[in-house]
Amino acid sequence: MKIAIVTDSYPPHMDGVIACVDVMEELLNREGYSAEIVAPDSGIPEARRPNVHYCKSVKLGTYEGYYVPIFPSHMKKILRDMGAEVMHAQGYTLMTFKGVLAAHRLGIPVVCTFHTLGGDALKYYSPIRLSEERGKRLSWVYFRFLSKWIDVIVTPSPDTARELRENGITNEIRSLPTPVDTDRFRPVDGSRVREKYGIQDKRVMVHVGRVAFEKEINRLIDVMPRLDSDIVLLVVGKGPAMDSLKQQARKLGVSDRVFFAGFVPDEELTEYYGAGDIGVMASRWETECLTVLQALACGLPVACADARALRDYMRDGYNGFLFGESQDEIVSAINKCFESGHTLRDNALKTLENYSYEAYKQNLHKLYEDVIARHKQLSESSEKE
Repeated sequence: MKIAIVTDSYPPHMDGVIACVDVMEELLNREGYSAEIVAPDSGIPEARRPNVHYCKSVKLGTYEGYYVPIFPSHMKKILRDMGAEVMHAQGYTLMTFKGVLAAHRLGIPVVCTFHTLGGDALKYYSPIRLSEERGKRLSWVYFRFLSKWIDVIVTPSPDTARELRENGITNEIRSLPTPVDTDRFRPVDGSRVREKYGIQDKRVMVHVGRVAFEKEINRLIDVMPRLDSDIVLLVVGKGPAMDSLKQQARKLGVSDRVFFAGFVPDEELTEYYGAGDIGVMASRWETECLTVLQALACGLPVACADARALRDYMRDGYNGFLFGESQDEIVSAINKCFESGHTLRDNALKTLENYSYEAYKQNLHKLYEDVIARHKQLSESSEKE
């Protein structure tokens, strides 16, 4: 079976969508499928990967490292030459839109995974100034329009599926969590990283992910003056909010306790989790949050926002602690995590039992079989009419 994986983001940009795309491609090809990626072209030769179909793109001025395709497009030719039997889009912006149109013209069934619900972030990155409320409203108008061309929508969490339903999406929706490689993400020694930043004798909070405004890392920095002086924050990743967060840390007088590691190669990432005593995530817009799952797989309890998909697998007092809007709640959750870390470690590891590669593989296989069979049935019915 030939699967075209059309993705909105791809290296040199790095995010959770790309991690999912890489997992899908590797798993599908290992299991006898023929999966090929269609991605925006950054124009950077060293960022190109072999066996990837690139669409000419331009840099998005409001989001560093993100590229969007331009029109006209050769997407239709790519899908036709590939012989795609299913197009599986990863995202919902211009690459997905182009892919959906091309697949529709070719009579190819479409699956689309909604990794994010971007209305919350439009206020940060839209080239047109929008209020948060207006950005969300316009996003849902677009999502409902796009969904008319999609056979099945996939969400990485039940919470995201519920939100789509509540906002008028009537498609079949299947929740399919991204698996975590527990052979790779497991408790490891992070002493080398601690030595690198001179934090051997500190209590370390680790935040891994894009350093983007919607990740709300600023909420964590805001409470640093209220935490014990031996508690430090290690921020792993890069993104458009970096300068703003560094300035915030300086203004609050905690720049000696907030460390920005920048981009870390995949092969070193587990050491950075290993350097932490707890994981932290303040974002309230996560539809899954692969980095929190990775932290749990590495045995870290996590202090995180009581919001959206995080509530699907984070249990207060079991594998971490949840916090709401106030600084008091954030401080309390972080302190409880440090105090209860060893008690919660085994529970953190148990959380990953529901995110196995085997379950993901079986669900993908059934999804594609069902979509192809249904599309064929609808086509035959249309011909008879």
